[in-house]
Amino acid sequence: MDKLTRTGAEEFMNLLLESTDLAGFLQRLAHVCAEELSGPDEVHCSVTVERERRKATMANSSSSAARMDELQYSCGEGPCQDALVTGQLIDVPDLLTDPRYPRYRKAMTGSGIRSVLGIPIAVTAASHALAALNCYAEGPGGFPEERRAMAQELARLASKSLLLAIRVANQSDRTAELAAKVESLTAVSLALGLIMARTGCNPQQAMEELRSASSDGEQELGDVASSMLTHFGRDDPRARLS
Repeated sequence: MDKLTRTGAEEFMNLLLESTDLAGFLQRLAHVCAEELSGPDEVHCSVTVERERRKATMANSSSSAARMDELQYSCGEGPCQDALVTGQLIDVPDLLTDPRYPRYRKAMTGSGIRSVLGIPIAVTAASHALAALNCYAEGPGGFPEERRAMAQELARLASKSLLLAIRVANQSDRTAELAAKVESLTAVSLALGLIMARTGCNPQQAMEELRSASSDGEQELGDVASSMLTHFGRDDPRARLS
């Protein structure tokens, strides 16, 4: 594992510091892992992170890795999905002969990829996330013991940086959600004031008008309010509620 001397936990932390968001960090991580694992033949890598049961965030080092990932998701089965969900290393020495994933095996025919290795990346339960490093090689038996050990070590080294990236992303999401709620409440308050000023109704009646418009158009209350404020000055705001 001489190559790993160049890629320690500090380097993964640097990757995180140089990235603007979780997706950017994952993309850098996939490329570093592919570079470390390749030689003499090329290894393609991707990283999958599933946060709070939302759609998985994926990054890849090549179009081959991206294609193999997409095939797994479209088939609903595959070694990398199993590694993500079970938290166990999944090694498929030859996709053409392995009986575990028949739909995936059929779908990948002609792809040129024969070996797949799925390695869970440890993140805490508190992060509400699952993560895995997915590795693909063109020949059968592409991940002998030494290369498997190297991939596992890369996953281990990356885990703390990835956990931090997930926590930052989760916090950013919560901040964005809070900002959106504040913006929506502000729009509603302004819209209610505008309705009352234009019609002379009381706050309860103004809210009923706004709710009626939201229900009729199947729009969120804040969206209706924002639309009304956008058109303020161009037409009668009551027209936006009809």
